[in-house]
Amino acid sequence: MPFKKKNAMKRAQFIKVDQNTDVYELSNLLLKGIPLVLNFEKQEVEAANQFIVFLSGVTYAIDGLVEMIQEKIYVFALKSDLKDKSLRTFIDENKDKDA
Repeated sequence: MPFKKKNAMKRAQFIKVDQNTDVYELSNLLLKGIPLVLNFEKQEVEAANQFIVFLSGVTYAIDGLVEMIQEKIYVFALKSDLKDKSLRTFIDENKDKDA
């Protein structure tokens, strides 16, 4: 029986980013194909922007996309994961209309 890949939502990691969060660990998760839902609410604006810029570069390199759900909550994932119905439903249900 062939290996079946879990849907994107089951593989996703939900992380509240703070001063102890390692951006390189997050980038390694992305490189392994794990979608990230990151909450930057506890992060200073400048530090959050640095994380977002760095992870956006990693995401671009793996043919992924970044999507803002709310003002300080972002999804970083492969394009194929963003087309996955489970993750797309989560994003659509939680997306701030102004985001």
